[in-house]
Amino acid sequence: MDIDLAALTGFSQADTAYLRDIKSSMTSKQDEVINAFYGRILAFPEFKAMIEQTCARDNIDIGQLVAHINSVQFAHWQRFFDGTPDQAFKNLAHKIGIAHEKCLLTSDLYVASSAVILEKFMAVAIEHHLGDDEKAAAVKGSLSAIIHMFFLDLSHAISAYDNAAARTAFKQFSEPLLNAFEHDVAHDLGSMASAAEKLNETIKNVVELNRTNMQRCNDTVSSIETLTSNLTELGQITRHIESFVSVITDVSRKTKLLALNAAIEAARSGEYGRGFNVVASEVKALANEAEDATKRVTQQANEIQMAIANAIRQVDGSQKLVQAIDAGVATESHAIAHQCTAVGEISMNLNAVSESARGLRERFKTLDVA
Repeated sequence: MDIDLAALTGFSQADTAYLRDIKSSMTSKQDEVINAFYGRILAFPEFKAMIEQTCARDNIDIGQLVAHINSVQFAHWQRFFDGTPDQAFKNLAHKIGIAHEKCLLTSDLYVASSAVILEKFMAVAIEHHLGDDEKAAAVKGSLSAIIHMFFLDLSHAISAYDNAAARTAFKQFSEPLLNAFEHDVAHDLGSMASAAEKLNETIKNVVELNRTNMQRCNDTVSSIETLTSNLTELGQITRHIESFVSVITDVSRKTKLLALNAAIEAARSGEYGRGFNVVASEVKALANEAEDATKRVTQQANEIQMAIANAIRQVDGSQKLVQAIDAGVATESHAIAHQCTAVGEISMNLNAVSESARGLRERFKTLDVA
């Protein structure tokens, strides 16, 4: 909104003439006016702290800051009492306002502290026209009282206006953001929380599946251990067979020796030993067959022993592999269990944030009322 503020205040050519008439008196007292201003504001520790903070921030001393403010202010007063509210006057006024803002001075404090300047200028104007008699003193007192109350009233109004304007601006900027937040962020938080809950359920299922796999691994290990034990027993049995075969072999050799002796004796007996010789030959043949059978049994027993040893090695490797798988599944189960706990906490936190997001508008309303 572009409004002619000079026209709104009622500024006219007559004002220009009056201001130029008292310009010399005003500019001659500008040091007195500015000193009165500093005397008033520095009586408040808050103002002194503001100035010291500004000096520390800009790395200058108070003397430099005051000298800079005075030079700008005096140049502005020259235009002020020249009675020409042009663009240059406006630019200089803006420059002073920006300087005060850099000193952390709020609008209400700026207005209230400026009362002393107007009070002093009014006193100079009265003395310029009426002198310094008793009647002029009464006029000064009345105007001072009006100025004090007017600027106090204006400071309160400006403070309320600034707060209301800040709330309005805050509401204007925050409303679209809040709507977007509720529509997008809160919705996304809810979706994330739901996804986290589903992920948590999935992880729990994986943990349960891993428990089943671990049990199966344990059962497999037990079965392998039983198989190993059975194979070991079978090996022991085949070794017993070898011992038994060794006995049979020994008996066969002795039988063949006896058959040989019997054949020799039958040959010596001539015609009378011929029948006995037939029996001896049969016994020898039977002993040979028994010896051949024991050789085959021994060979088969050796092959069984080798097969058993190979089977035991393979079973032992399978057992170690299953044990390694079982250990890996156990480690994975622990890790997944931790993840399950973490995802559960994330889900709870997301739900809490989502609930907080949904209640954000109510807190904005409370802030707006305040």
